[in-house]
Amino acid sequence: MLNINTAKQLSLFDLKSRSQNKELGQFFTESKTADYMASMLHSIGNVELVKILDAGAGEGILTASAAHRCLEIGNLRVHAVLFEIDKDILSVLEKNMDRLAKIFIKKGGKFSFEILNEDFILSRPDKHGCSFHISIINPPYFKYSSKDSAYSGATADLFKGNPNIYASFMAVVLSCLMPGGQMIAIVPRSFANGLYFRGFRKYLQSQMSLERAHIFRSRNRLFKNMGVLQENIICKFVKSEQQPTIEIWSSICSEDLAESEVVRYAQKLIIDESNQHNIIRIPENAADGHILRIVEDWPSSFEGNNYYISTGPVVEFRTREFITTKAQKDSIPLLRMHNVKAFRIEWTGKNWKDAHFILKEGYEKHTSSNKVYVILKRFSSKDEKRRLVAGIHNPKQFKDHLIGLENHLNYIGVKDEDMDLPEAFGLAALFNSMFMDRYFRSISGNTQVNATEIRLLKFPIRDKIISIGKEVLGAKCYEQPVVDEIVENALNIREI
Repeated sequence: MLNINTAKQLSLFDLKSRSQNKELGQFFTESKTADYMASMLHSIGNVELVKILDAGAGEGILTASAAHRCLEIGNLRVHAVLFEIDKDILSVLEKNMDRLAKIFIKKGGKFSFEILNEDFILSRPDKHGCSFHISIINPPYFKYSSKDSAYSGATADLFKGNPNIYASFMAVVLSCLMPGGQMIAIVPRSFANGLYFRGFRKYLQSQMSLERAHIFRSRNRLFKNMGVLQENIICKFVKSEQQPTIEIWSSICSEDLAESEVVRYAQKLIIDESNQHNIIRIPENAADGHILRIVEDWPSSFEGNNYYISTGPVVEFRTREFITTKAQKDSIPLLRMHNVKAFRIEWTGKNWKDAHFILKEGYEKHTSSNKVYVILKRFSSKDEKRRLVAGIHNPKQFKDHLIGLENHLNYIGVKDEDMDLPEAFGLAALFNSMFMDRYFRSISGNTQVNATEIRLLKFPIRDKIISIGKEVLGAKCYEQPVVDEIVENALNIREI
């Protein structure tokens, strides 16, 4: 095996400033992870020359692992095309490819390569007749301006939107593959759900079959020493029609790959084709897969129950002149994330974080009626135990006819009618249950709770939710074990 020194990669990373690496989106792949990704490659068949595409080569570790895998499966003639925009790495990359060529000669094979010091996205090799069997990628990760970036619109012929550069890399690689070609990518999980990636998912699923996904339960141990906290997954795609089953693998990090848990699912459970969003759901283990199956059998949905969800209209940096920490005449409570606790809103006006919203000219578009709402935090910290935290706003808590809801909150009500407290408690119990939290984690890897994902949730019927709320109110106890027992008994949930 070609030993490309991971320590050398890390030292190169350290020599550069964080801002330089962020600008390039550079996060090098360690050798163990690269070899694992390459092991996912299946037989390419009896082809005279296997062509590998490396869209962001770095020091060539992914190409090296892919080429060695070709040797293992009997493909002795390999040609690699490697794109690398960072000129500081080119000499090391060329030396590593020369070493790889010598290894092939010893094995009775031949390895050739071409290194291109070009921007992969702007070069668009797919438009110049390039076609490949294999691509293993760890694409850069950064957002870019949709107005003035050179990348804006660079992939508009493939999919709508400009969500992140890594999606552009995946799309162009996909376009470069010949039928039956394989793409293995280590990427943020964020493409699997969310409105911004909807156009990309549509393109991806129209061209490729998702065969395997590997989820890492630790956010910070995959790219050591690089300050990466993004939840990453490894995905294997094949350029063909979607196959009927998908494998989900899981481990803590790259150190325990040999102990990975593997579960095979029906494609329809993983790729939600019931709406135009085509969310890719990734259960972390078999128990979470069981939860997905239970929810799929629920008879209604969030919107089917006539619920609505909106984001708090108070954007603080745009409304500073309305906000004060001191009570004033004609001011109302402004609810922020710290005010939302499970089943309650905690606002006294005495906490230094508590704020008031002044009802002066122009206040109308920033305020909400003081009535019963279920209020969800929109954000959780990176490793917070809970993704969903639902409080209940009881209008009797405040004498005012209006309240302020900050933009980091989502609030839920019933269309064309007022929600009563039993239903609010039932909804809050459902959102605050461990069952629902685990379900939501399967459909979203983001620490942000987006209104779009909530609208798409399958739900029990309203009568069932109201009965849960009445039982929670009767119990007068909001401890987690009590809430979980009430929710699971009411919904006939067993053996999670």
